[in-house]
Amino acid sequence: MTSPLYRRVSKIFGVEEELLEREVLRQYVLSELRRVRLESKLIMARYGVSSIEELDEKIRRGELEETEVFEDLTRLDYLLDREDKLKKLLEELK
Repeated sequence: MTSPLYRRVSKIFGVEEELLEREVLRQYVLSELRRVRLESKLIMARYGVSSIEELDEKIRRGELEETEVFEDLTRLDYLLDREDKLKKLLEELK
């Protein structure tokens, strides 16, 4: 069931409520995806890598101490997983 606000907006724009809801969701997911990607890129730039695998490799080679990057590594792993989920949601919203 849609809210009265959705009904009003759909009438003003002449768009079906379902289409409006779907587009609002799509835009929200896109916004979150941009935020997640930006945060991921900032973490990777901090260590001069372009992937979590490169970051892991730097740790294995001893270029970085795992204890020093643990929080960022954990956060990056979470962000990449979230990015995958958001991409799947976008596909569903098409």
